[in-house]
Amino acid sequence: MNNSKKRVMNDLKVLRKNNIEFESIDTHTITCIIKGPKETPYEKGSWKISINFPNNYPFSSPSIGFLDKIYHPNIDFNSGSICFNVLNEEWKPIYTANHIIETFIPQLLTYPNPDDPLNIDAGKLFKLNPNQFNTVVKNKIFQNSLKK
Repeated sequence: MNNSKKRVMNDLKVLRKNNIEFESIDTHTITCIIKGPKETPYEKGSWKISINFPNNYPFSSPSIGFLDKIYHPNIDFNSGSICFNVLNEEWKPIYTANHIIETFIPQLLTYPNPDDPLNIDAGKLFKLNPNQFNTVVKNKIFQNSLKK
């Protein structure tokens, strides 16, 4: 087993230990459910995300995407792609899947960056009318919960 696979297996052990439920899709990809952080408009929502570990993990960051629709300035509504510096530019090999699920994604949801949006409409609304933005997020969470 190469070092990358060993590291992924270790990351998965930590997720299990921390009671984070995930599903292995293949040797490089997992999916899990993340819940919206408290005291944010995302608080009552939950989303399925995909984490794809590259062959040279942990020296390169995993590819992460939302599989469920989410309205957020830094997440493409249609594809679920994420624009987040810590994943794209500031990744360090000490980071783990646990960091992604318990720290990075909650930070992204808590502190959107409307100045670097993937969802331009969400970025504009967040900057111009934060209360309306929060209402849109909550309405989309409610609509999604009806579909599940």
